[in-house]
Amino acid sequence: MKLYLMRHGQAASPQVDPQQGLTPEGRIAIEQLAQRLALQGVLFSQVFHSEKTRARQTAEIMTKIMAPNVAPQQRSGLKPNDDPRPLIPEIESWQQDTLITSHLPFIPNLLSLLTGDLQSIALIPGTVVCLVKENTIWRIEWVESA
Repeated sequence: MKLYLMRHGQAASPQVDPQQGLTPEGRIAIEQLAQRLALQGVLFSQVFHSEKTRARQTAEIMTKIMAPNVAPQQRSGLKPNDDPRPLIPEIESWQQDTLITSHLPFIPNLLSLLTGDLQSIALIPGTVVCLVKENTIWRIEWVESA
């Protein structure tokens, strides 16, 4: 199983869009990233996103291009300041390649908990980190940014 942890795309400021949806540039960047990953053969069978508009829109774009038969699912516990620890037992039980679209600091916190690595990956908007599990250890296989 592969786990893809993704920071949402570039969002509008609250002054421009109170819901802080993706900017037009953010949408284009996520579309281009999804197309590149699809050409590389990246697949996932389930997608989860936070309740925030920018994470939902990012997940929708990714699935539309990469996995049109997969319906992105909103789930609680994925907001920026949520504690990722309760999610880990569930992740450990998954058998399907999964994309989680969320925010800072949630994504780096989850990444650190899974890998035990506090390395700093530049999680600019639209960054995907691919994790693979080898025995009981998660490791970073690759990182790609929009």
